[in-house]
Order: sequence, then structure tokens, then C-alpha cells
Amino acid sequence: MKNKSKKTREYGIDALKERVKELNCLYSLTNIVKDKKMSLDESLQKIVELIPPAWQYPDITCARITVDNKEYKTKNFQVTRWKQTSEIVYDDKKIGAIEVYYLEERPEIDEGPFLIDERRLLDAISDLLGKYIEETKIKKEIDRAEKIIKEAENEKKQDWEVITDLLIKTDPRTLLRLTRKMVYYLYLYENEKINMLLGRICPVDRSSPASQWCGINMPNPRQDLDSLRYIQKQIFELAKESIPPEEISKMFQEWLKQDKARPLLLASQKPGIPLVEITDELTRFFEKEDAENILAPEDKISIKTALIRRFFTNRLDYVNVAKRYIEIEDFVDMLNHTVGPAQGSGKFGGKTSGVFLAEKILKEAMKTDEVLKDISFPKSWYVTSDTILNFIHYNDLDEAFHIKYLPPEQIRHDQPFLEQVFKNATFPHEIVEGFRKIIRDLEGKPIIVRSSSLLEDSFGAAFSGKYKSLFVPNVGSEEERLSALMDAIAEVYASTFGPDPIEYRRERGLLDFSEEMGVLVQEVVGKQIGHYFMPVFAGVAFSRNEFSWSPRIRREDGMVRLVPGLGTRAVDRVGNDYPILVSPNRPNLRVNTLISEQVQYSPRYMDVINLKSKAIETVDAIEFFREYSEEFPKLENLVSVYKDDRLVEPNILTDFKKEDLVITFNNLFEKTNFLEKMKRILYLLENKIGTPVDVEFASDGDKLY
Repeated sequence: MKNKSKKTREYGIDALKERVKELNCLYSLTNIVKDKKMSLDESLQKIVELIPPAWQYPDITCARITVDNKEYKTKNFQVTRWKQTSEIVYDDKKIGAIEVYYLEERPEIDEGPFLIDERRLLDAISDLLGKYIEETKIKKEIDRAEKIIKEAENEKKQDWEVITDLLIKTDPRTLLRLTRKMVYYLYLYENEKINMLLGRICPVDRSSPASQWCGINMPNPRQDLDSLRYIQKQIFELAKESIPPEEISKMFQEWLKQDKARPLLLASQKPGIPLVEITDELTRFFEKEDAENILAPEDKISIKTALIRRFFTNRLDYVNVAKRYIEIEDFVDMLNHTVGPAQGSGKFGGKTSGVFLAEKILKEAMKTDEVLKDISFPKSWYVTSDTILNFIHYNDLDEAFHIKYLPPEQIRHDQPFLEQVFKNATFPHEIVEGFRKIIRDLEGKPIIVRSSSLLEDSFGAAFSGKYKSLFVPNVGSEEERLSALMDAIAEVYASTFGPDPIEYRRERGLLDFSEEMGVLVQEVVGKQIGHYFMPVFAGVAFSRNEFSWSPRIRREDGMVRLVPGLGTRAVDRVGNDYPILVSPNRPNLRVNTLISEQVQYSPRYMDVINLKSKAIETVDAIEFFREYSEEFPKLENLVSVYKDDRLVEPNILTDFKKEDLVITFNNLFEKTNFLEKMKRILYLLENKIGTPVDVEFASDGDKLY
């Protein structure tokens, strides 16, 4: 048994070593293709030398890259019968290949003597090379075209005509794209000749009885290539007649610049494009000077909607709103704060999708709205939804997928054990390193690990509260903090297979949906007071009020549920305490009108994070305020003083340690613009998104998050 365990451990270490070699190879390759000073020949020679160290037997490995009849080989290259090959494809055509050879015989494994992971790595390298060569050739053609333009300007020639002549010979596809753009541009001039010319593209013989069906129930006639080339030539002749040459030259320069975005456009349209590939493509694009301004409007919206579908959701109601507020550049920063399998294609999940869209809508409004301008947003990191699949497969926990089909009582009985199995499992190395970045970036503040499943906020079913969200104190050494974060994420993953969400899914016919769990990791808003950490106040606001305490309050007046400290007592109702309820549209219509009721139903406890015990703790709120009255920010906004059967608001002379305090938030409601802020936030989000919304919020005493 010990020998078996030892062998398993050794096999795991060997697999990890192979993975590190693969990652080093891809990392070095990425650095080479990013080096703009290096020629294509130099780059390909360096890349071929990266390959042998990444294979299982580097000492007997050699490689060759063939591109456009040119060869790039390692020094020890020799053709043998032990071979792996992957084609390099550009523009849907094979332009070369990568070949890896073993110089000596080795035992048969997955693909001859080669590992299945080596096949994946080889295909990944060839895919990257195809894109790199494509981008290099496009840049070369653009540089050549720009050089021709410059020379033509010096010689007083019609530079755009020189470019079309060049593109006919070197890049007909680019010329075809320019032709289409010219057709659209000519329509602006309302020229009858363009309509007549385009009418020749589909020449129908009107004398034939069948002509009435062309393009309806019969195919339109097909033009031969020579005719299409003639029409293409005539389009530019027509442009020459209709448009000043300076304007045509200007348009050509702009269109050729827009063509630099083509690799990003193609990447964004690729279904299930891996995380690392789209991240690299976005980074590479925005390294270009004035990147976003070179995009054609139609390319910009196409890339934007494709990225929204790739990372957020395919729901059209979401996409139609999101494309108005989310910019392409937003994905660069978002992906720099994303953890997930490099070759994965997971999404961010429902909660993250909603939070991010709300943030973008509010940031747009903050530019012009003075009331909203000082709103802030907590620092956030994102874990993709397929990381849970990666985690499950890595630990051989695939039987978890079948749990949803068990009887409910068995699921409930097995859940505690399953949770412990998840918490004692390990994450793949690349995911652990991603989590390490999170705890380094969020050092110094507690964090909250929030579930963000694909089912959440979709199919018309509200999944909020069905999956776990957990606080992590984030104290101790880096390894301790990393371990605590992974423990919390594993527990959130285990909650995916909990009895309550599975029963909820069963009731709504969603049991067979392939659920995945994204994770939203955020800093906890608040202040450290003593060895405790908490927001000054927190809560949840609803754009629709389903608990009307007065006939004068309408559903659309909304409701805010507010508590001191962490918002847990506002989100998760507790039987022995009460939150403060208020309508932001009707602040004077309070739930409790009598003084005795305001005292009786005021919050008495609050949840805080004890940084010493590393746990959430419920404390007596009034006693806490008395003990830390000098350190607790804006305490006068939270409490009133109960004196002589009256509630009076505190002033600079109030001794909080001695007075009989009652939590009312009266000063917050009456002397700050908090309720006006909440009213505008709720109205704005519901109006823009087109559906009732609820918003969680917290304040550190200075800003509302």
C-alpha cells in the first residue's frame, strides 16, 4: 500500500514537472512573439529551440518548423521514425508545419512514445504561430502600403490607386474588404450609377419565365470571377469620378488602420476561445497606439457583443443593455483580474454579470450626476465558471455530477461529508498561482467569496441565497491567507451540490442544466476598530417594495433594508433582531411611527469580523458603540438618544458612553443624501436594465460602495 502511495505521489510530481515545462515553453513563446524588434526568421528560430526542453525526453528531442518553404531546425535535427507533426494554418490554408522527432526509441505511451499533453502543447504552439505569422504578414502589408502612400504623396500620384494595384497582386482578400467599404461609402453620395453597377452582380434574364422566381424560390444566377473583378474595378472608377482624391486617400488610410483589428475580430468570433488566447489577443491589440480609435464602428460593436457572450451570457436581454455600457477595453482590466484554466472557456456567472453591468451603468451616470459622483466600488477578482470542473476532474471527484439525481434525503445526509472532501482536495498549480495573486492584491482587508453560478439570475428563477457566500478574514502569513481563500472557494463549490439548490432546480425543471460555478472575490468594505473589522453600515435595496407598511407606499417606491456592521443581518433575516426599513421615495412614511415601537424594533446586534479569532462574531451593537465611540466613524448618523420618552439626535456634546442609545439612522436619512442616492441608483438601474433590481451596499463612513 505504501509503495502504491509512493508511486502515485511520484507520478503526480512527474506530471506537475511536465506541466511546468509546458507553461515555461508557452510563456517564453509569448515573450518572443511580443518582441517587435525581432524579425520573423529570428523569432521562428528561437521558437524551434524552445520545443525540445518542453518534451518528456529533451536530450533526445529535435524539432523543425517549416513555413513558406523555409526551414528552422534545432542543431541536433535528424529525421527519424518517432515523429509528431502539427500543421500551421493561416487564412484557412496550410502554410507550414512543426515536426518533433525522438532520436532514440522510447516506450509507447499515448501517441507512440509521445504524451497526450505533448500533442496538446504542439497544437497550441502551431495555433499561436499561425496567428503570429498572420499578424506579421498583415503588418508587413500595411507597412508596405503606407510606404507606397508616402512615396505616392511625394510624387504627387493618386496613392490609393497604387494601393489597389498592390493589393490585387498581394492580398486580394484585403482588397475585397476595402471594396465593400467603398460600396457603403458611395451610397452616401446617392449615386445612381452605384445602384446600376451593383444590379449587374445578379444579372437575371427577364425574358425567361423563370426570372420571377430568382432569389425567391430559386437561386440567383452565379457570376464568374472575371465579371466580379470587372465590377470591383468599376466601383473604384466610380469612386474616382464621385469623390475627391484626397478624401479617398484619407478613407484608405483609415480602413487600412482598421484592418489592424482583424486578428482581434476573428479571435472574438471564435466559439469557446481559450481564456489565455483571448487575453493575449486583447493585450496585444491595446498595446497598439490609439487602439480603440482605429476600430470601425461595426467591428467595435461586433467584438464587444462577442466578448459579452463569451464571458457573461448569451441572453439577448442582457446583451442588448450591456453593449451600450461595456467597452472592449473593460475586458482587458477584467481579464487581468481573472483566474481560470488557461485553455478553459468558462464564463463569469450570473452574479458577476449583474454586478459588472450595474457598475458600468452607474459609472456612466456619475459623469453628470452630482449626487452619484462619490459612489465607489470594491476591488474585485473573478474566477471562471469552468474552474470548478477543472477542480473536480483534477481530484477525481466526477461522481459529484451525479449527486443531483439522488433522493433529496440522501443528498442532505451526504452533504457534510462531500463538503469536507471538497475542502481537503487540491487545486491545480496554475489556479493556485492565480489565487496567490488575489490575496497579494487584497492584502490588508478581509475578503468575501461570493458564488456566481451560471443559473443565477437566469431562466427567470432567482438563485440568490441558494449558494454560499463566505467571509475570509485574510490575516496571517501569505500561505495561511492563501489556504483560507482556497478553503472558502472549495466550500462554495461544494454548495453547488447542496440539497437546497438541487431541490430548487428540481422544482423548476432545471436539474439537467449543466451547472457551473463562477466565483466573485471582493474586498470587504469597512474599517478596523480594535481587533474587529466591519462596515459602518450595510444593507440591501430593492427597486420594488413587496412589503408595503402604508397604503401611501407604492411598489415602485422601493425599499432599503439597513443594519449596522456587516450586511449579513439585512440579507439573511434573523429571528431575534430587526433591520431598519425605509422607502427611499417616501422617507417620511416610517414602519414604526410610535417612539416605543422605534425603540422596541431597532437593531440590537451587529455582525463583525473578529481578526483575532478569524471568524464572524455577533456583538451587542450598543455596547460596541459605547466602547469604541471615539473610533467608530459617523456614529451620530446611526444612533439617536432616548431621553424622557423621546428620541433626540446626538450633537457634539453627546457622551455616547453614558447615553441610552437607539439605532435609528435618523441623521443618515435626514442630514445626508443617502436616501436620494439610493433612490437614483434604484431608478437608474431598473430603467436601464428593464427589470426590477436589488442592490447590496456598504459604507466605510466616508464613501458608499
